Amino acid sequence: MRVSPSAKTKTKIKILQAAVELMTTKGYKNASLREIAKLAGVSNPTIYNYFPTKEKILYAYIEQKLNETEQILYAIEDFNTYTLREQLQTLIETQLELYLEDREFVMEIMEMALTPSLGAMELLYGSKAKFIEMVTEMLEIAIEAEEIERPPFMEYIPTLLWDYNIAVIAYWIKDESEMFENTTQFIDNSMGVIEALLRSNLLQRASDFGMFMFKTHMLSGLQRFSTKESKFNKIKRKLGEALRAE
Repeated sequence: MRVSPSAKTKTKIKILQAAVELMTTKGYKNASLREIAKLAGVSNPTIYNYFPTKEKILYAYIEQKLNETEQILYAIEDFNTYTLREQLQTLIETQLELYLEDREFVMEIMEMALTPSLGAMELLYGSKAKFIEMVTEMLEIAIEAEEIERPPFMEYIPTLLWDYNIAVIAYWIKDESEMFENTTQFIDNSMGVIEALLRSNLLQRASDFGMFMFKTHMLSGLQRFSTKESKFNKIKRKLGEALRAE
């Protein structure tokens, strides 16, 4: 019997919830897919059909939270009237609110990701597609509305904001202040810097300066190479003339 898309989604979420509960209790390494399947109430073949490895569960968890974040943002009636900074800040804060109930699990993911020997950082970057999509759309709308000018190297900015997003989550995980006030201030202050950079022409000036330095040094290098080549040719010609004279 064919399983409907909605039934597949429900099964996937049920497995993710079981994985979060078990991995929080036993740890990522000690929780097996079979145990997760049992807790989720699905068969072993079913869980392997959805998630062939435990790593895939981590990817899916992050993607699921980003999808939920997107749904919440788009449900805000006047979200399209928010400034770019307000949209980005709402995106970050909404994501943290969704992570709150699974904070211990997210803490384990971050510890794994930030441990170089485990090589798990790629799981964070492999799950960034939805975030990049949302941020790119926000930037394009801000540019079209002339809130900001199109920045140089536009294609890299969403990825840099994803790096910033990871930094915020890492800070939040360590934050023990009441109601995460320190994280709120961290986001507010850092967003002010990001907004100032995007609104100013500093990025463009930095880009222009970088291109100037590159072109200057490249041309200088080519000229030095050309001079050396010319000297080499002269020496080669004189050597040839000396050999022929003999």
